[in-house]
Amino acid sequence: MSAPCGTVSGRTYKRTRVRGFADWAPRPHVLALVDQVRAVLDENRAYLPMTARQVFYRLVGAHRYDKTEQAYARLLETLNRARRARLIPMHAIRDDGGTSVGAGGWDSPAQFWRSVRRTAESYTHALDDGQPIAVELWVEAAGMVPMVARVAGEFGVTTYSSGGFDSVTVKYEAAQRISWRDTPTTVLHLGDHDPSGLSILDSAAADISAFVDDMGAPAPTFARLAVTAEQISRYRLPSAPQKATDRRGEHMRHTVQAEAMSPTELTAEVRAAIRAVVDLDALDAARRRGERERANILHHLADLDTEGE
Repeated sequence: MSAPCGTVSGRTYKRTRVRGFADWAPRPHVLALVDQVRAVLDENRAYLPMTARQVFYRLVGAHRYDKTEQAYARLLETLNRARRARLIPMHAIRDDGGTSVGAGGWDSPAQFWRSVRRTAESYTHALDDGQPIAVELWVEAAGMVPMVARVAGEFGVTTYSSGGFDSVTVKYEAAQRISWRDTPTTVLHLGDHDPSGLSILDSAAADISAFVDDMGAPAPTFARLAVTAEQISRYRLPSAPQKATDRRGEHMRHTVQAEAMSPTELTAEVRAAIRAVVDLDALDAARRRGERERANILHHLADLDTEGE
């Protein structure tokens, strides 16, 4: 299918960036960077997709890549062209994408029943059933959500992107969610160690707690999962001076982004933090109950198949 002539808006441009998949013949030093990126992705293939910022910090630590915003911008352009040239898989890099809401529906009853069987085969009992507290994991950077959500999901913990918690609507909705529960809520927060990252959490915690109090529910508790000063020291995370434009609260000599932690370090911290607050016996009981219920569901589906023959 040929590309359409002109533009949707009718505007004309002197220059445009490459569109779709496109051949690319990078210079040797750029190709060397692509090879380094592929090495980083291969080393962390169990945690894909990675954000561009996570790749950047792995390059800084393992390949002595320049730790500057100019170097990060060069990396973004390189990732863009390398993915379009099929040198790096599209799915390996996580971009902050859009939101979609589907209309739903099925092509046929047969498709519906295939979906039912697939759902039955992956059935699990709610892993938070029987827990004395509800646990939420908040992640400042939306691009990191899939990586840590896989770990949190093992414990029945839902992950939320907290980057939008400067929105009163988002905070009010969080307060409603917390107030409706029969058990108290503990929030674990994963964000940058900088004035913005810390103030967003402080502001959201105070605002949400005030809403919850007005709703007559027990106040939630909040805990900083990462990045902490102790983790910065233990993992020797690269830091940067506080941005001149970020003047929230007290001045910080050194700031560290959450993406500076390797995927291995990050997921290990998430797993340890969640294990410390959930009831592991109740979790094990929910898993065993899910196994029994899944077997029972599949047995009933087999009976339906037999009746339909």
